[in-house]
Amino acid sequence: MIVGIGGATLVGVFGMAQTGNVGWLFLSLPFTVALLVMAQFAPRGYRITPEGLRIERKLWDRVIPWRDVRGVDDEPRQLSGISVTASRGIFGWFGWFWSVRFGLYQLFVTDRRRIVWLRTERGLVGVSPDRPEEFAARIRERLARA
Repeated sequence: MIVGIGGATLVGVFGMAQTGNVGWLFLSLPFTVALLVMAQFAPRGYRITPEGLRIERKLWDRVIPWRDVRGVDDEPRQLSGISVTASRGIFGWFGWFWSVRFGLYQLFVTDRRRIVWLRTERGLVGVSPDRPEEFAARIRERLARA
């Protein structure tokens, strides 16, 4: 995405210099808008609420209801597979992914070294809280009460 914006900007500047048409400067606009929209869906934080695990984002927080959560672990897993509708590195790893190993899974991750995995009815969901062990223990405690 960054390469797309930078490349389109350079092409736009050179195009304007060659033709004198200012419209060339807007060549990178679609890439820039896409980047700004993507930033709104990046995970900002996680909160354990009575309804479920709330994934905080600038636009449309996501709640994973406790009734859908079957378990939690912080076992290291190799992130692999393809992005279905996802961001892979810009503002974190978030969205839907697919791999032979896990099937369809979701990530809401800013740090790939600290992932806590929720096993849900819809597959694995990965989040990256600051203190993964403590976070996983709190979720286990919450699931045990339910």
